Amino acid sequence: MALVNWSTDYSVGVNSIDKQHQILFDMLNNLHDAMKTGKGSKLAPTILKNLVQYTREHFANEEKLMSQAAYADFAGHKAEHDKLTGEVLQIVQDSEAGKLVLSMKLQDFLRNWLQAHILGSDKKYTASLQAAGVR
Repeated sequence: MALVNWSTDYSVGVNSIDKQHQILFDMLNNLHDAMKTGKGSKLAPTILKNLVQYTREHFANEEKLMSQAAYADFAGHKAEHDKLTGEVLQIVQDSEAGKLVLSMKLQDFLRNWLQAHILGSDKKYTASLQAAGVR
């Protein structure tokens, strides 16, 4: 069973971003599957590193589009991205140093953040991006 399922409720009306969000959902579900099947200690560090890298690429793409569309809350949105990136990088470092065991709590944090961010912050830029011709 997936930790999080994509639905059109998460669509921000921009195809490239929706596809990236779907990939993030898939990556989070892969992390969940690894941990649920007892393979978390072996697979989770790599999955988490890949998730961090892909998230950075996604954020850069999203920020580029927001900047091009002159999105009014670009600075606030970017600050949210920067905060999450810092938090997840700290989790990765703590995990690699043996200070943190990857757990369901981490998965819940990532799931809740992703869902809340898309449904809250990301949905706010839809009109600006579409007005700028971004589909």
